[in-house]
Order: sequence, then structure tokens, then C-alpha cells
Amino acid sequence: MIEPGIKPTKEDWPKGLLKHLQGFRQGDVVKGFPAVYIGNPNSAVHEQTAVYQGSESDVIEFGDDFPYGIILTQTCDIIEEDRQYPKRPWIWIAPVYNSETRFWDPNSNKEKALLDGGIRKMLVAGGGPQYLLHLPGFIPSSGIWVADFRLMVSVEKGWLLERDPIPAFSSENERRGVGKKLASLFTRPAFDTRFEESVRKPFINALKDIDDMSLYDSIQTEVDHLAVKSDDNVKMDRCQVWVLSREPLSSAVREWFDKQDDQWHRNALDNDLILLESRFSELRSMTAEEYLNLTMMPLSDITPEPPWYGTE
Repeated sequence: MIEPGIKPTKEDWPKGLLKHLQGFRQGDVVKGFPAVYIGNPNSAVHEQTAVYQGSESDVIEFGDDFPYGIILTQTCDIIEEDRQYPKRPWIWIAPVYNSETRFWDPNSNKEKALLDGGIRKMLVAGGGPQYLLHLPGFIPSSGIWVADFRLMVSVEKGWLLERDPIPAFSSENERRGVGKKLASLFTRPAFDTRFEESVRKPFINALKDIDDMSLYDSIQTEVDHLAVKSDDNVKMDRCQVWVLSREPLSSAVREWFDKQDDQWHRNALDNDLILLESRFSELRSMTAEEYLNLTMMPLSDITPEPPWYGTE
């Protein structure tokens, strides 16, 4: 049982631990990462699981593949400041690695980087796959260092007593990206099937069909969010797409979105969905009420990463 096993008061916790935890914040990096998960070696999805085939153990370990980990737990839940009865013995940690690390790929019979050049470029620009996050302030050596949210491990706080926090971000705004990334992973909205078929899926396919890398880059760089305004996202009577950016869109990007908007409206007619004219808005000119009435669809959540993009 969890509750009875927690040390009852802060005086009962290991000496010096709670004071040491005061120095940690969400987004800090620590040396080492206990890469372990539960798997079935006889039904392996990952090659590391298959290594344990014939073993009776369902505890799979990576060994020393990841030199660092990033703390994902919220700062207040790490330190539990001023609490006489701390209630959170564990924190979440995800692996951190150099995305430019080379490995031998038997499928292509050549040496490759862990992430190809296109993905690395998108990550540095703040985009890329939803489960990856660039750490701009973490530079233990050359390379582009990223956190990988596909593997999250619970670690007891006492594990941090022999470790010190390592900064991974250059500003507080960058650090907040950890919380935003977690929020996007766990709060992805569900939409009316008619909206999926009229707008969201066609948009993904349109991105995937782009054969101009410069246009693809411009969309990634200029557009912060695709959003939808509707009274009910699951059962939409009428809805409106908002394209949000920090600055006015370039003519090429605006023209591309205008074409998508025309297609969305044709799809909506076929799917019996009332779709209002799309709105293009700069974030700095929006009211708080307008922003809060939208459901965000960050491009990093839906970008399909075309296979042709950024190949080495």
C-alpha cells in the first residue's frame, strides 16, 4: 500500500534529503537515468525486450544507454516545501541523449545519427515530434541534446540525494516548455468525427504532401497553433478554425492555408458540418477570452514528418 509506507513526517525522511530537494526544479537534468520498464520478452515490441527472450524476468533494462535524465515532476511536487507531512515519494524522469550520436543501422547498412537532420532542425526551432524536446541550455559536449518522453520512469526521491541539478534551459520561458510538452501529451483533445474528416486529417495529409522543404520549414516556423472554436468539440454544431502566429504569415504560407481552407469547406459540406470562415490571428493581438475559448492543436502534435524531410 502506498500511503502506509510513506515516512509519516518530514523529520522521518532521510537526513538532508528534503533540504537537498529544494535545489531541484522541473526541467533540471541529472546525471544517469535508470532506464527500466516492464515487457514480455516473448512478445517483444522493442529490440531491447527481445534480448531477454528465454528469461523469466519481465523487468527490462537498457543498461548505460542514457547518460542523463530530465526531471518531469512539477517543482512544487519535487520539493514539497514547508509540508510537515510530505506525500510524494517519487518523481518522474525521462531519458536525455545527444541526437547526433552515431549508430550502425543494419537496415540501411550504414552509420546514421539517432535523429536525422530534418528532425533535429525542427526540434531546435521548437517543433518536431511531440514526444521529443530540445534542451538548448544543456551542452555537456557538442551535439543537439534532447529529452525523450516515450520512456518515463518513477524514481524515489532519495535517488537524488547523491545527484545535483544541471540546468538545461537558458530562460524560464524555455523551461516552461517541459510542462507544456507534458500537457500536450496527456490532454490531446477528442473531436467530432465530421471535423476529423473535414479538417484535421486533410490537414495532416496536406502537410505530408508538401514537396517544397522551404515551404514546410516556413509553416513550422511561422505557425504556432492550429486551433478550433466550438461550443462542443465532440458534437459540433458549428465550428471555426483559427491559425495562430506571432507575426503576420508570409505570402507563401498564407496562400497555402487559403487553399487548405477552401478544401476544408468543401469537405465540411460533404460531411454535414457547419464550418465558418477560418480566422488568422496574431497572438499578441488576441484577447484572453478569445484564447481561452479555443482548443489548441500545436503543429508539433500533428506534423507527420514526411519521410523525405531532412534526410542525411
